[in-house]
Amino acid sequence: MPEKREYGQREYMRVLYQKHKGNEAQVCAAYAQAERDGIVHRKKTKHYKTSEIYAAALWYDAHRKDGKRKPWLP
Repeated sequence: MPEKREYGQREYMRVLYQKHKGNEAQVCAAYAQAERDGIVHRKKTKHYKTSEIYAAALWYDAHRKDGKRKPWLP
């Protein structure tokens, strides 16, 4: 049986972004499910209560253009 691959958070968001053609709701839902399935793991930010809330926060972070960070999703 093949082993389940683990992804980094940003890497997997990029995979989902392409798969779901940038649809925020679909990407966040798929990311939250992947976290529950053990495909991606939180390392430091475990204070978010649900996978859905964390996925939305990660989506926001990926698109920040406030001069503090460069966006890492298109």
